[in-house]
Amino acid sequence: MKQRYLLLTAALTIILVLSFLTGCGKKDELVLARVGGDEITARDMDEIYGQSRMNFASYQDEYESRRAVLDSLVMQRLLIKEAYKRNIDASEEVNRIVLASYDRFLLDILYQREINDKIKINEDDLKDFYNQLEYKIQASHILVSTEDSAKMLLDSIKNGASFEDLAVRYSKDQTARTNRGDLGYFSRGRMDHIFEENAFKLNPGEISTPFKTRFGWHIVKVADRAINEERQSFDKMKDQIRATLDNLKRFEILENYTNSIKAKYPIKVETSTCDYVLHRRSALYPPQLLEQIPKNDFDLAQLDRDEKELILATWEGGQISLGDYLSKVKKLRGAPKPDFDNTEAMAEFIFQMNMMEILGVEARKVGLENDPEFKRKITRFRELAMADIMENDSLIYPPPPDDGELRQYYEDHIADYTVPPKAHLYEILVSSEELAQKLKSQIRSLAQFKKLADEYTERPGKRGTGGDLGVTDHRYYPDLFKFVDQTAVGDIAGPIPTIQRYAVIYVADKQAEEIRDFNVVKQNIKDKLERERRNKALADWVAKQKESIDVTIYEENLRASINKAKYAPADSTMG
Repeated sequence: MKQRYLLLTAALTIILVLSFLTGCGKKDELVLARVGGDEITARDMDEIYGQSRMNFASYQDEYESRRAVLDSLVMQRLLIKEAYKRNIDASEEVNRIVLASYDRFLLDILYQREINDKIKINEDDLKDFYNQLEYKIQASHILVSTEDSAKMLLDSIKNGASFEDLAVRYSKDQTARTNRGDLGYFSRGRMDHIFEENAFKLNPGEISTPFKTRFGWHIVKVADRAINEERQSFDKMKDQIRATLDNLKRFEILENYTNSIKAKYPIKVETSTCDYVLHRRSALYPPQLLEQIPKNDFDLAQLDRDEKELILATWEGGQISLGDYLSKVKKLRGAPKPDFDNTEAMAEFIFQMNMMEILGVEARKVGLENDPEFKRKITRFRELAMADIMENDSLIYPPPPDDGELRQYYEDHIADYTVPPKAHLYEILVSSEELAQKLKSQIRSLAQFKKLADEYTERPGKRGTGGDLGVTDHRYYPDLFKFVDQTAVGDIAGPIPTIQRYAVIYVADKQAEEIRDFNVVKQNIKDKLERERRNKALADWVAKQKESIDVTIYEENLRASINKAKYAPADSTMG
């Protein structure tokens, strides 16, 4: 039960979070069906199955898929209605599932309100960015950790030091060791937006004053400015520009919002606890060894219960103990950890480590628990859990098939458990029948066949492999297998007509038809029969529910929920 609960919680959370990937407009409110007075809308379909993100070959394919999805939604709504009747909504299991994902939904709404809803891009923004794409620049940079370091390097450059040599020696950008700081040519939208703002202000030959990005402090040197030959017409680039601006604005808003949260929830590091950790280190290890052990970690096993409960840091609405901190740090493999005597770095690290918890406090403080969209999503999530419990734990299903039934099914469907004959083939595929015949007449051994295959075969990916098709059967090469039965192992057949080409094959080995043993496939048969019986029982239950609950499907609205513009006009008129 615990495993199913965990899987269900994860699955339902992913399903409902998909709703943030789709827009919310008039089409989303189209009523596709009514089940006893409850509405199923286009948004319900897109949220649950993410259909707006799927690709279909035609309008009719998408319609048929959506129609099948709608049937599933109707069944789900019937399960939910019955779950309410049985008070499953008040069950401990449902409440546990909802509680486990409650904060994730709060954070989703917080992200929607504070980030997504604030992204505004108009036509002027698109045109302005398009104009900025006229040129590209070639630039080099030096990246360091502090402003003082950047200023000292800039002074050295002004006094005649080589920009490139300093990049190799001091830049934190690892690529500088090989490219000497050269970033090549780039246009707008390719780099950090602060980096671009500073770089594109420069003329060729100019060097920037130090400026800061999220990566550190930069000095930039522009070598060239040239026409951006990748820029196309505005209409062709419009969607691409919108996506680029969306990402840029999203990151800018997110960065500003994160900074505001840092200011609103300052992390207070308890220096007494940090001092205690450093003191314990000095008491545990001799001075020679102490110098080699980094001051950013501590062995949790060396602390007793009281020491683990020492408060390391506090913030409004939360705190972290020394034991919890060390436990979390242990799981963050590869992440650079601050030293215990660097309280500023500790505060930043602890903020990042606990940012989700802090954002949860903020979401509650600003009242997002009362947000209509949050309430709708939590209700929907609860109902999905109810439907799952109703389907899996509350309906009565037929007993599993016994061994006699499994054996009978096996004997009645023996063809399904028969492995077809196989052969290990080598092939030379050429366009000319005359060439195929000529090559066949030259071959006296498999080694010779492989050599000619490497030189002549036209089958993609088979040159350099000796034309080896591997061990295969008629399903993959039906034209070739027409000749396999009449060709002995070690013999050559051909020319064999295929689509616009001719093949010569070497039969290296044959494997006879094989019937899989009953005991090998028994579990698969059992799973198949149980699934079929379960599906039939569920379908019968749905049919019975429909006798007392009115179900209405609105076909026109279902068709209207599809974006017909994606398909050819002739195709979109179907139905």
